[in-house]
Amino acid sequence: MLHVLQWTPEEFSRETGIHIPGSEIPGAIPVVRYRIPVIDAGAGPPMWNEGAEYITLHIPELRGKREEELFAVRVKGDSMEPTLRDGDIVVFWTGGAPEPGRIVAVHVHWDGVIVKRLQRYNGSWYLYSDNPDHPPVPLTENDRVLGVAATLVRKM
Repeated sequence: MLHVLQWTPEEFSRETGIHIPGSEIPGAIPVVRYRIPVIDAGAGPPMWNEGAEYITLHIPELRGKREEELFAVRVKGDSMEPTLRDGDIVVFWTGGAPEPGRIVAVHVHWDGVIVKRLQRYNGSWYLYSDNPDHPPVPLTENDRVLGVAATLVRKM
């Protein structure tokens, strides 16, 4: 039932007043449920989605991050394969450091959001694809790194 409601045992107890025996483990860190906005992004050509879709997650990789620092991107395209597949959802953290080698979500000036791997070459920043069929894209002064990848959500 908790899975269907997308509630943790703590949320169920708080909302219903019913205690679930065994739901508290001594020394356990409480689970935090995050409601995260999802946008579509190209792992190839940039895409933009103004829809108000959200996902709800409660996974350890997000612990310590505030909900307003998180957003999710649905990958479109094959340029980040095999790491990311078309349809994968990647959660990004706006407080993460955009360092070389990290997967980032970038708002490409006037063109939308793309998901790529950040690299530095000859003093300039580039956005690389994991799929060698797609060439690197230079990061311009008008582009904006929105966040770094925090976790991947993939349907099995």
